[in-house]
Amino acid sequence: MSQNSSSNINGMQNYLQLMMMQQMFKSGMSEDSDSSQAFNLAFESMLDAASQNNGTLDLSKLNMFGNADLSKLGYGNGLLMNNTLDYVKNKVTTGNISINEAVDSAAQKYGVDKNLILSVIKQESDFNPNATSNAGAEGLMQLMPSTASELGVTNPYDIEQNVDAGTKYLKELLNTFGNTRLAVAAYNAGPNAVKHSGGNMSELPSETQNYVTKVLGYYNT
Repeated sequence: MSQNSSSNINGMQNYLQLMMMQQMFKSGMSEDSDSSQAFNLAFESMLDAASQNNGTLDLSKLNMFGNADLSKLGYGNGLLMNNTLDYVKNKVTTGNISINEAVDSAAQKYGVDKNLILSVIKQESDFNPNATSNAGAEGLMQLMPSTASELGVTNPYDIEQNVDAGTKYLKELLNTFGNTRLAVAAYNAGPNAVKHSGGNMSELPSETQNYVTKVLGYYNT
């Protein structure tokens, strides 16, 4: 795919994110013109704060109001904005609609908790589809080439393929060990290492122990 084509796709994804948020905010607005105008001004200010120079949207910046109760601003729809903003930040957890859709699909397909998948992705690649480790692990869920090949992945940097395969592998580990902690450890260190440890986390490398702590920390937050 050419760089221009990739740029166009990313631009369309960003546009869809903005439109989704705008429709969510507008859906509950009243017909009162003064209230609607104030509401739109607040919404536009939020988007300006979240927009990046490269055209992407940093959803983490949507907390520009802190913990303030927007219902006290006198807009009439402030409480709606509070609730909708919370929904947007929780729904679009990765800031990338394509990743969210891939995670939702894989979670349903393999029966794995969506939040666990997101927690693994957060630790593995910090939601960067193009991530490549020094060891050669690739994509969102950092699949090693041999593992990716076994799982039928033809392009490890393709969001849907990577998340689907990574989740399938995670499900296999969950079935094998019957324990989320050990399955997460196996995702990092490999199933053989976990089997040889007898399920004793202290017998695993410190890197794996730290990995498990971080992933489960995200998962339980």
